[in-house]
Amino acid sequence: MKWLMHVKFKIMIVCLLSLILASCLQKKSVAKNVTITAAQIEMIAATVQEYCDTLVFFGTVYITSADAVVYEANCGPQNMQYDIANTTESKYRIGSNTKAFAATMLMKMLKGKDLRTQTIGDYLPWFPKNQCADVSLHNLLTMSSGINNYSDNEDVYDNYGWRPFLYDQTLNLNGPEDFSNRFCTCTEQDEKPTFTPGSKYQYSNCNYYLVGNIIEQIAAGSQGDIDRNFWFENLLKEQILDPINMNDSGSFSAIGVYQNMTTGYISNQNPYLPLANGRPPLVGGPAPYENILKNPYSNPLVLYSAGDMYSTVTDMHKWDQALYTSKILDEAQKLVAFAPYSNTGNSTQCEYYGYGWFVTFIDPLQFGKVADCPSDPADANLRKYEKFLQYSGSYPYSWVTSFNRLVERDQSVMVFSNYVKTGFESDCIASEIRNIIFYSDKHREDKCQAILIDA
Repeated sequence: MKWLMHVKFKIMIVCLLSLILASCLQKKSVAKNVTITAAQIEMIAATVQEYCDTLVFFGTVYITSADAVVYEANCGPQNMQYDIANTTESKYRIGSNTKAFAATMLMKMLKGKDLRTQTIGDYLPWFPKNQCADVSLHNLLTMSSGINNYSDNEDVYDNYGWRPFLYDQTLNLNGPEDFSNRFCTCTEQDEKPTFTPGSKYQYSNCNYYLVGNIIEQIAAGSQGDIDRNFWFENLLKEQILDPINMNDSGSFSAIGVYQNMTTGYISNQNPYLPLANGRPPLVGGPAPYENILKNPYSNPLVLYSAGDMYSTVTDMHKWDQALYTSKILDEAQKLVAFAPYSNTGNSTQCEYYGYGWFVTFIDPLQFGKVADCPSDPADANLRKYEKFLQYSGSYPYSWVTSFNRLVERDQSVMVFSNYVKTGFESDCIASEIRNIIFYSDKHREDKCQAILIDA
């Protein structure tokens, strides 16, 4: 009994320290003048125009400050076949930006529980009784589980995850559960994590696929052929999208019909195109798009809670603004969600992974000066730097959506694209816009300059 009390006491101390750390790192302290000036808008417009004019970017750029939209631009086709241009109403596949929604849903459903002590095995009875079953939900959310990434296996994109369940009915698993059972249970990594969970960062879509499984399991109270009300996409709508009126967002279905949905495109010179399973068309679009192909098909359920959402920039602005209120998460939950945990090892900036977000710290006074960035964020005074949250959500061979929350300024930068030439275009634009806002200079990277030169 004394041993049990001692364990509980240690858990309480860990939780308290985590909340204190998150509170300290959330403090707004360094961003002073947060006005986006007319001169900065002029620089932003010139930057975006370069990428549009060279036909390396199709999409929407949207910059907000609190409730106001301070800049918007659209370029390229929403659909070449019907000669429809992109607009702010265009719907984009937002890829891994889905992870922030999944993390938020899990936190809401397990409010009051310490996610460091809750494990995969606690919520998924079908999960093998191996060492990976003991991985905590905190490790899943912070990309520190040691469970390998299913996305490294190209075969999965066509053949698995379907609803209704199409495989061995005797397993009593639904489509997403069957997918995780095949690819995310450590059966091909000696039944154990590849490293001690929590000891380092390793990106893996399995982490957030399993989060989706757990969300459905909690809601349905059972596995297998559950009522569709408990499917991830319907829980997402009920818990987040409807309450904040994100009416043009949801989980994508291959058989759905969506007004203003962008068609995805890829350059016929993209080096990853030969890996595509979906057999892209052999010829490109009409002039001047002869070298641009419609995206190859892949099964969207393979992305699920790790990346299957679509949205518009206007809806994502609603999401951004709701996260400053208590409509979705309360103040304590936001402190935990937006705190830095796993150092990503990025050599060019101080970057951690939080709960569904990349959490980045910059020196607000000097561009290029990399912030002190220890493996344990508690070992540095990160409050002297400016923090922003971001994700570059990509869908194989077509969409890249860079969503940036400049949380100390109540501003957002969105660069949503439905065309992949190299895959870096959206991130290049977003990075240059952030630098203009932070430092009044675009500070273009060499790889971004090369994209424009090679266009």
